[in-house]
Amino acid sequence: MPEIKELQISDIITEAASWDLVLQEEQARLLKKYYELLITENKNTNLTRIVDPMTVLEEHFIDSLVGLKKGKDKTGYELLDLGSGAGFPGLPIKIYLSHIKLCLLDSSGKKIAFLRLLLKELKLEGVALLHQRAEDLGRGKGREAFSWVTARALAPLVVLLELALPLVKKGGYFWAFKGPDFIKEMEEAGEILRHCGGRLVETISYQLIRGQKNRNILIFKKEKKTDERFPRKAGIPQKRPLLKKDK
Repeated sequence: MPEIKELQISDIITEAASWDLVLQEEQARLLKKYYELLITENKNTNLTRIVDPMTVLEEHFIDSLVGLKKGKDKTGYELLDLGSGAGFPGLPIKIYLSHIKLCLLDSSGKKIAFLRLLLKELKLEGVALLHQRAEDLGRGKGREAFSWVTARALAPLVVLLELALPLVKKGGYFWAFKGPDFIKEMEEAGEILRHCGGRLVETISYQLIRGQKNRNILIFKKEKKTDERFPRKAGIPQKRPLLKKDK
């Protein structure tokens, strides 16, 4: 196996600047340490399929942050990152916006263990971990408790909306990180969007240079309370998504 090159602080700052993101040296140092821990722990836990430093920088770190330039007025102080996995996009956002409170949720014990190690090594404060399913949180104490929720590469939009919007406070926002085929997903999600009280208010589109990948961040505003029937019990949104054609 070829040796993995190091990710340099100067590379991180320069790459961020090319996306109009200003990173301080300490923030870049944290992202460098993040990368090193990610690659080390990836040998034992399936955290990422990409390991090249500059590709990780763009497809994980920059991809997590690029929406903050245009969407900065559609964020919140209490951020919940659903299905956080290796911490994207929640932890890079926390490193960039150090004042926010962050909650990372994942149903995988191995992913939570990695996130716990990451928080310890990076010495980040104001971050909580939840080893739980989103459906259970949304039917319990997490219901309409967060001003900002994010989800990246987690599920089809019709499922994401049922998982995420019940957790968002009225007036708060949900950011869904999606690929190029989001229009079809939006067409299917009209029914669940109505039940969960959200409305699409902005789409941020961009292209990741190295992978030639079209990316989109769909920003939904929570305008009314979610119907009490949603989210349905754990596993049902994935098994029986409420598509627009369904009654």
